[in-house]
Amino acid sequence: MSTELHTVNVNLLVTKSLQIDEPEWCAGHDDQAQFKADITHYGPEHTIGTGDFDLFRAMLTQTPFAERATRNVDLYVEQQDLTGSYTPDEVEELADALVEAAARLRRLGRDLARILAGGGQ
Repeated sequence: MSTELHTVNVNLLVTKSLQIDEPEWCAGHDDQAQFKADITHYGPEHTIGTGDFDLFRAMLTQTPFAERATRNVDLYVEQQDLTGSYTPDEVEELADALVEAAARLRRLGRDLARILAGGGQ
């Protein structure tokens, strides 16, 4: 048995805090990013719908150190589950909720356009 030593490379995951700029619209961070590319700014979450219908949730997002995705400020929109059977009255309520949701999404889109134009970071 040889007692001669040799050299190997061992990968380490080193954690340390990182100071970053935060846009004024950011609602905070969950401090769970393992890699710099995972850091994401999230704006306040908006639940969009009316009555018994929560149709969407939306929030501003930005991943400023992304490696494969956009680094732009975007409006993240997630559709809620609308699968189901509806009575005629419920269909009318759903249609009304969709019209109201469209108006709220347009407002959020205009807010995003103002931020992108430099009217608020």
